[in-house]
Amino acid sequence: MQTFDFNALNQPTWPVKLGGGTPDEIVVNLAYPTTELVERLMALSTNMGDIAASKDGRMIRGAFEVIAEVLSCNMDGYTFTAEELRDKYKMSFYALTVFQAQYYEFIAQANNAKN
Repeated sequence: MQTFDFNALNQPTWPVKLGGGTPDEIVVNLAYPTTELVERLMALSTNMGDIAASKDGRMIRGAFEVIAEVLSCNMDGYTFTAEELRDKYKMSFYALTVFQAQYYEFIAQANNAKN
């Protein structure tokens, strides 16, 4: 049997543009997430409707923090904070929910892809 080489695996990535149309526009190539990050994102998913309905600033900040962590898992070495997503990149809570759904599709496609 041939040697399995972890270094030869094609790492799935997903290009995501932030700050479209602004001087801060940037494209990051998101990497496949860690198990822990997926678990945090899934916990957020379960509560997203409650967070939106509650209008609780702490809970909304928590949602932005998880998405900042997701976006920081990239091949380009960029890191993001919740504040940057809101203030610098003008991301809305609605944008978080849409991104989250698309991110799940990226994970599903990566899981089904063959190296």
